[in-house]
Amino acid sequence: MSWSATRSEARIRKSLQTVPKNIVQVQSFDDRYSQLKARALASSDSRDPKPLVQIPQSNAIIVDGVHVYVQLTEYHSVLQDAQRQTEARHRRALEFLHTHYSACDLIIREYDAQRVDFHGPRLHAVIVTPPGPANERRRVERALEFAQAIARMVEATGEAVLNGEFKTGTRIGIDTGRSIAVNSGRGAEPEPLFLGSPANYAAKLADGTEPGIYLSDRARQVLGMLAAGSLFDQRRQVYNLRHGGVSTPSTLGSSYITDARIKSLSADVGRDLEVLFREANFIFHRHTPPLRTIEYERLSPANSIHMPLVSIFADIDGFTKYVDYCLATNQIPELVSNLHAIRLELAAVLKHDFDGRKVRFIGDCLHGLVAEGTAYETDERETVRRSVICTAAMRSSFNLCRKILPGIANLGIAIGIELGPTPITRLGIRGEFSVRCATSKAVSDSEELQAGCEGDQTALGSRALAAAPLAVQRLFDATGRAKGLDYADASERLSLDSSRVAALAAPAAIGTSAGWTTRAAASESAIQNSGGNRHA
Repeated sequence: MSWSATRSEARIRKSLQTVPKNIVQVQSFDDRYSQLKARALASSDSRDPKPLVQIPQSNAIIVDGVHVYVQLTEYHSVLQDAQRQTEARHRRALEFLHTHYSACDLIIREYDAQRVDFHGPRLHAVIVTPPGPANERRRVERALEFAQAIARMVEATGEAVLNGEFKTGTRIGIDTGRSIAVNSGRGAEPEPLFLGSPANYAAKLADGTEPGIYLSDRARQVLGMLAAGSLFDQRRQVYNLRHGGVSTPSTLGSSYITDARIKSLSADVGRDLEVLFREANFIFHRHTPPLRTIEYERLSPANSIHMPLVSIFADIDGFTKYVDYCLATNQIPELVSNLHAIRLELAAVLKHDFDGRKVRFIGDCLHGLVAEGTAYETDERETVRRSVICTAAMRSSFNLCRKILPGIANLGIAIGIELGPTPITRLGIRGEFSVRCATSKAVSDSEELQAGCEGDQTALGSRALAAAPLAVQRLFDATGRAKGLDYADASERLSLDSSRVAALAAPAAIGTSAGWTTRAAASESAIQNSGGNRHA
């Protein structure tokens, strides 16, 4: 199946009917927490309520919280060691992530934090208790405790597992403020999303190679500290927990985790992982395309996928500002309805129109995978071609969203595409805490390509360009970017190029099969020499 404007418009309008803005319920975190706490007490349930888990699709929770982004600084060096992109190298990278995901989840449980997501080497968590605007300083202090505990746990676990092979530093960004929590998942796999500037800003502070804890100016001011200045300055100033202008760790709160507890938890992780690596390890198999048939709940370290595929990142440009505007003007129901329609449509294009598989939504960004081929091999040429057409269709669908949905005319979509061997599995603590993972150089590069695009651009990575048919290469400029590449444009230009090749090769059909081969090769060479193949 391919893309259809009529079908896309029908899907968008159906999504609006599913979650129209007039039925969206907006609730504060404080109210939701109190309600769930009261229910728990009435049912004699001693567990602390989880107000940000299983949020109904038509609900939005306004959250005053502290967002913590943790980046494992040595992970990219693991990928750089994987220049040959072998299964053995990817297996080691997954073991690295599995080790630290498991360790971080134990600290998350210790602090009763909300884990939003693991994505490659990054953890996003949020501290939402104690609730209430008056408790913001206590939340920031608790986030600092949490960040320090995560850093110590990662360090201790790296030393405890496999003779220190997985040692890594951590770079941690922290911001505080108001955001909107919604649920982007379905059924047994909820996907909490936190929309707004605090999560986005904390991620920017965590982006870098220099380890340490980095506070936003908002967090600094809550603690009574001087502002650092620009984002550039905030990203340079490492926060010293003992000399940062607030209490020392020993007096921050009773929840501060001791060195003995860290050592005990890291030893537990080490023992569990040594059993895993010895008895099961990561066992890979190919998944026969289409990828839309992947069932994430069946994946585990012992049942992991590894195959060449295309990774796609499609990010809504300008969305954080739009969220902040909706928060300021009390247009949250419209925001939630719009987001619901946009994400459903982008996911439908990927899965139903082009047989791809969504990995997850990361904020307002879709990460997806596409592969064409057989049970035995991936057709890289066709995979790239289909991926480019798929992303062009995503842009066309997004353009329809901008026409149909109110208030989003100024938004754009930035897309990155790259090809490469990629493992797909589930990592971390088993059960509800395990997390979907697709990570490789192709994944990292496609995300980086997307981040470098404007809202009307699509970028194709070097490996994808090298594998792409000539007609696809001609869609992109010397930097590997295409501006405004939608479905109609891609389809027309690919069709014209295909017709041109066919016309040049047609006279060879009169001769022998060998003559046809020679003439066809000469025809394609002629097109290349004409300047069309600028990226080959």
